[in-house]
Amino acid sequence: MDFGIGADLGINLVKGILLSFLSVMIFLPALTLQFYKWIDKTQHKQIVPDFKNVGKRVIKFRIPVLLLIALMIVPAFLAQSQTQFLYGFGDQPDSTRAGQDQRAIEEEFGKNTPMVILVPKGDVAKEEELVHELEDLQYVSSIFAYVNTVSSAIPSDYLDESVTEQFYSDDYSRITIFTNTDPEGDVAFNLVKQVRDTANGYYDEVHLLGNSVTLYDMKQVVEADNKLVNLLTVATIALVLLITFKSLSVPVILLLTIQSAVWINLSVPYFTDSPLVYVGYLIISTVQLAATVDYGILFTEYYMKVRQKMPALKAIKKTIDDKTFAIFISASILSSVGFILGLTSSNPIVSSIGLLLGRGALLAFLLVVFFLPAMLLVFDKLIEKTTFRANFYKQKG
Repeated sequence: MDFGIGADLGINLVKGILLSFLSVMIFLPALTLQFYKWIDKTQHKQIVPDFKNVGKRVIKFRIPVLLLIALMIVPAFLAQSQTQFLYGFGDQPDSTRAGQDQRAIEEEFGKNTPMVILVPKGDVAKEEELVHELEDLQYVSSIFAYVNTVSSAIPSDYLDESVTEQFYSDDYSRITIFTNTDPEGDVAFNLVKQVRDTANGYYDEVHLLGNSVTLYDMKQVVEADNKLVNLLTVATIALVLLITFKSLSVPVILLLTIQSAVWINLSVPYFTDSPLVYVGYLIISTVQLAATVDYGILFTEYYMKVRQKMPALKAIKKTIDDKTFAIFISASILSSVGFILGLTSSNPIVSSIGLLLGRGALLAFLLVVFFLPAMLLVFDKLIEKTTFRANFYKQKG
């Protein structure tokens, strides 16, 4: 990613996964052997049910589930691609001191989001024309420049440096634009584009900065990044699944299952008309896909083994009975942590990430338990034909 936070996030995720793998493979076995007597002494009755015989109940819903997801998947995909993002910190809630102070300032003075333009120094007439044109733009409340604050008729050399240094350096003229827009959003970004296009019409070299400008540039960068990251993420996971299962169809079914959960999760902000913090989207679109695909891998791997010993319907029921407990524990931990974070944090960015993570893990669990079995049953013949040495059970007679 050209957006720097993407590289930082990726590197730290890789380090975290590597350290977790080493801890589980090396430290956990040693710790278990050291304290196995305590583990035996502190055993208790199982709290969570085993989900025995749940397979025959779940599989009854396979047709309604397939129809429901088929109806949801296209709208969810389209909706999540149209979600409005926040690239900054967004508005602070009124429950925080920062949010209360922000509201009080806006009530007293109105909204004020400044931008600064640096243009080559020297042509005062051109600078004055630019300032007049910028003043006519909608949402521009005032402009602070030499030509309209002092006067274009007064040479800057006649004035003290303490006055002119606010407007001129050795090479550039500074024009400060005060706007009454939010720091980001369609209105703010359209204004940034108008200001930039207007200035580019007068000068070959223009430097524009400010909160809105930074967020607008960030938006342009991450939109290009998203396409590349999503493509590489899906391609990499598909390649790993292809090598693991030696199948052409299984990676597609697994990715469709988990990606459907991601799309449904990320479409919720669109349907609720609430902007999504981009950092949250970045984390969820990668972490949810990578973390929850493990549920599908665990489920499918077991199914492929038992399918070699029994017919498809019986194999899928046994897989649901035997693997729902393990998937439930993993999903409940990730989902609980996300919801707790979302409900307790006063920071809107952290809260939104928590809610996305909790909802995403829950959706992934539901789709793996209900949708994935239906897909495996429907495409059982295709899976057998497109899997190297599937060795599926053949009923005699």
